[in-house]
Amino acid sequence: MVTMTDVYIVVFSLLGILISLPGLVVALNLLLPRVTANAATRLARTPGKSFVLGVPVVASFLLWIAITSQINFGPIRATSFLATFAGMGLGTVGAAGLARLLGERLRPMAGPTSELGALVRGAVVYELACLVPIVGWFLFIPLVGTAVMGAAVFGLLGWIPRPKVASAAAPVVLVSES
Repeated sequence: MVTMTDVYIVVFSLLGILISLPGLVVALNLLLPRVTANAATRLARTPGKSFVLGVPVVASFLLWIAITSQINFGPIRATSFLATFAGMGLGTVGAAGLARLLGERLRPMAGPTSELGALVRGAVVYELACLVPIVGWFLFIPLVGTAVMGAAVFGLLGWIPRPKVASAAAPVVLVSES
């Protein structure tokens, strides 16, 4: 039997998570500025490569967790728990990079704002997109979550995309005045 207390626990736990996520994202951007900037650069310039790298990363975490959580030997089962935390940490670093990217893209629309304001807005937009029923839960979260995992790996390794080389300039035609 579900009591009103159980409902309050769930509602207020969700509210606490929603309020604290932007704080975590800002903290990661302050503590790991280079990593989150690299992840944001990867997501901005090469989101497809981030997604492609994220697929085997997510698959390996999920496979490891699924296999080791079924083994009845404590130390091996503990690696499932550790892999869960490592995967969530990696995803959070990537989410911090995505929040940075979203904040940078929101800045022109929001008027003059501080970098902190842009980060918080980016984090809030990201979490609100994840909360949209059906589309957010089953399409946005898996696709973007995989991409941010790949971007986080790129960011931690310091692999940023090369700047685009400008294409050959069009020939300049000089017109002489006669």
